[in-house]
Amino acid sequence: MLPIPNLDDRMFEQMVMEARKSIPKLFPEWTDENEHDPGITLLELMSWMTEMQQYYLNRVTERSERKFLKLLGIRPRDAVSAVCDLTFTGATQQLVLPKGTPLSAMDLRFETQATLQLVPAALEKVLVRTETAAADYTSNNQAKIAYYAFGADARKGAHLYLGFDQALPLDTEISIYFNLFDRYPVRVSHQVEKMAPMISSAKVAWSFAGGDEQSESWLRIEPKSDTTVHLSQSGEFKFFITSEMKPMSLYPADDRGRYWLCCTLEEDGYELAPKIEKITLNAVKAVEQETFSEVTAFNSSGEPDQSFELCSYLAYNGLHTIQVQDEQGRWRDWHTVADLSTCGPSDLCCELQQDSARRTTRLRFGDGVHGSIPPQGAKRVRLVAYTAAFDYSRYVGGSKGLPGQTFEISRGRVYKPSSMLLQVGYRPRGEDSFVWDDWTAVDDFDNSKSMDRHYIYDAASGTIRFGNNEAGLVPRKSGEPNIRFLVLQAGGGVRGNVKDGLVTGLTASPAAPSVSVTNPFPARGGQEAETLAQAKLRVQRELAAPTRAVTAEDYEALAKAAPGLRVARVKAIPLYKPGMRDFPRVSAPAQMTVVVVPYSESDKPKAGKGFLQTIKLHLDRHRLLTTELHVIPAEYIKITVHAVVVMEPKYKNEQRRIALELRNLLQPMDHGHGAEGWRFGRTVYRGDIYGVISRIKGVVYVQDIWLDAEGTGFHKDGAGDIHIPPYALVYSGKHEIETISQTDL
Repeated sequence: MLPIPNLDDRMFEQMVMEARKSIPKLFPEWTDENEHDPGITLLELMSWMTEMQQYYLNRVTERSERKFLKLLGIRPRDAVSAVCDLTFTGATQQLVLPKGTPLSAMDLRFETQATLQLVPAALEKVLVRTETAAADYTSNNQAKIAYYAFGADARKGAHLYLGFDQALPLDTEISIYFNLFDRYPVRVSHQVEKMAPMISSAKVAWSFAGGDEQSESWLRIEPKSDTTVHLSQSGEFKFFITSEMKPMSLYPADDRGRYWLCCTLEEDGYELAPKIEKITLNAVKAVEQETFSEVTAFNSSGEPDQSFELCSYLAYNGLHTIQVQDEQGRWRDWHTVADLSTCGPSDLCCELQQDSARRTTRLRFGDGVHGSIPPQGAKRVRLVAYTAAFDYSRYVGGSKGLPGQTFEISRGRVYKPSSMLLQVGYRPRGEDSFVWDDWTAVDDFDNSKSMDRHYIYDAASGTIRFGNNEAGLVPRKSGEPNIRFLVLQAGGGVRGNVKDGLVTGLTASPAAPSVSVTNPFPARGGQEAETLAQAKLRVQRELAAPTRAVTAEDYEALAKAAPGLRVARVKAIPLYKPGMRDFPRVSAPAQMTVVVVPYSESDKPKAGKGFLQTIKLHLDRHRLLTTELHVIPAEYIKITVHAVVVMEPKYKNEQRRIALELRNLLQPMDHGHGAEGWRFGRTVYRGDIYGVISRIKGVVYVQDIWLDAEGTGFHKDGAGDIHIPPYALVYSGKHEIETISQTDL
């Protein structure tokens, strides 16, 4: 970003003084410089005018700064609501918690983001069995102490067993949430842009203990959804049990029979063995917000007897307005009746039915004889659900037909602009009922035309403002309220980042008094609305961040930012194609090879096929069309040092310390020693080894050193140095250090 110069850098007195000092040089005949001289008066006048001009030129108002940001495609972000993971316990029967079920955390309100099927089972045992060991991690799971899901090595064939106190119900969507340990030195990248699909390098399969009356067997589970991506990240696993579960005793929890789920590692290859902090049944995400009104849209086929169903807390417990869009694109309110048989062919009516067991709301329309048929089209039918307290407040007011009208709506609340849907109604000539048009919120009227249905929401003042028929349409005049909200929510801010265990209030389910709720982990993600100063800092960062992969540095920055992955190191090699010989003397045009190293607890972090494919998909969205891209794992060269070192007598037995320093030098990644790790393709010189050993306390001198290497692609020159390929790193072998006391020479 260009620096902004300070134009107002001189005061009035300084200008007058500089002008008077220049008089003898410019006009030697001007000798009277006293205050009464008209020339001095003119100098002071010009100095005052210059100071005023510089002041106004130097002044950039907040409105101007917002316009400049808009030119760059940036606007200050709105407040963001916090999200937390909830788990429900104590259910004695199957229950349904609809989407939007309200909960409380002190004075804050949270709402569930999805419909949850509560099952009465409880997770009693968590077992991990590998080829060499079997362990019970139930206490770890309860205390949120991390444990390996498939052992520290995560080898193929390892099992994770989940034991329940009773059978899981048949043909019911069951949700299990996995919180994985993620406090590693290399963080997972979370980009705002649409993410490329994450692909796991390992593969797991789920099964349950079932079978017929004569035998027991493990039956495979086909997941409905798995946001954990084969336990590669925290997420939710949803599935159905298709046949009856059978109790079974498993070592080391063979005290009694339990109902088991089994997660088997069918293909290994994790870059980082998954560590679980918490497994919870009956889990769902909740967001810190309060919904006053919501809209659910349905596609109409234009056929008779259409019906639509949804599961929502507000749709089940709130008030309703049914809207259908006519052929002219206008929305009309339809009324609900108990029986469609009482309606005529042109009556705008429908039936609204509710299922108390499933907590669903169902709309049924007529057949053209008893009730009109909604026109065909996408999202032509709406169910508007709102709270009883919002019934009157949803009407903002009535338009006077004047330009620049402003209406107050906040009433002490700050609403979420992204969730607003406003309608303005009018009564067509010859009709008794209102028709409604949707209006869109904009930041300003700069790009609004005379017929655009736009309005501005000012969160600071709690008002909405309409246009003037030149920039934005003026709402039609009405003698009764004709401006209303269809969708409105409040929420957002850092206060929503509540600590674990604070979401406890479940007041919306009187049918389940024994059910309790809690958040095992703190809520996260809540942010205040972005200030103008913060937006200016963000635009500097975003302008500096690459969005197109052209140079090697662009590829490296974008690869490190691949969403969902822990990328420790990246090396982009232009003009190189895997398998080439004599590089860089021989090069290949339009080729780019990206070498990636995942974060791992291994000495040789190896990127699996899923890891490589995820990065390639991400880079493919940014590369030039003419560039052929290759993403490969790093090659590792094992370096073993043989050294003879002369030491001071009292340090004669410091072989282990010397070997440790060499290990810290010859490593592919930083492990807390302040260095990134060995540079890609850098030759291992004997001088490097001499330097490291010579700096160790007690070393007199290094008598001899020779190096050995194992791997592919390296060569050793006549001086004993190891030359490695550009896509390779080194790691330490078992160094052989011989120490000789200075007195023994």
